[in-house]
Amino acid sequence: MVRGEREPAEFRTPVPPHICPAIRFPAMEYIDVLGICGSVRAGSLNRALLLTARELAPAPFRVEAWDGNAEVPRVDATMGRPFPPVVAALRDRVAAADVLLLVTPELNRSIPGAMKDIVDWLGILAPPRPLAGKPVVLMSASPNRFGGAFAQLQLADLLRRSGAEVLSDLDVAVGYAHRHVDDHGVLVGEEPRHDIAELWQRVLTHVQSHRQVVPA
Repeated sequence: MVRGEREPAEFRTPVPPHICPAIRFPAMEYIDVLGICGSVRAGSLNRALLLTARELAPAPFRVEAWDGNAEVPRVDATMGRPFPPVVAALRDRVAAADVLLLVTPELNRSIPGAMKDIVDWLGILAPPRPLAGKPVVLMSASPNRFGGAFAQLQLADLLRRSGAEVLSDLDVAVGYAHRHVDDHGVLVGEEPRHDIAELWQRVLTHVQSHRQVVPA
């Protein structure tokens, strides 16, 4: 399993290596990425961003776009109560993934309730603790010029509190996103597509610096 070690991009202070030491990983044939969008809205800009990230991911990445977010209930962490089936399945899937890709909308300069519910369910301290040591890449899209950067900051803080390793300087924030999506809901803007493709190369470099990827 891949485990990353750093934090998110804009407005962030690097963590000293003695606090988040590098971890070495075994060789694998591919890098399993689970992508989750925090929006359930039809025509979502962030859903378009996630699908484009999946489209542009090069080998050895394999990106799954998770579709169960509309079924996630509000958080109920009552001790001894079993997780709802959709939550239990999500926690197991996140635990199995090498990298978690979270694509968040921004609402009032914060993350929306749907995304927070997902992160809160994943962060509950019960086996298999899916966020513990999990490398996470953040993306966001917004009609404003900051592209959801404020939501990314809040999301990164929540993830770190649950033990995730948010990868530093490895994120994408698409400002004025509505200008980059066509009438069919496809992200066609040249600049954000370039940023996404470049991000994957940087994530690959990060992963390869921590473990060897075996050519398929």
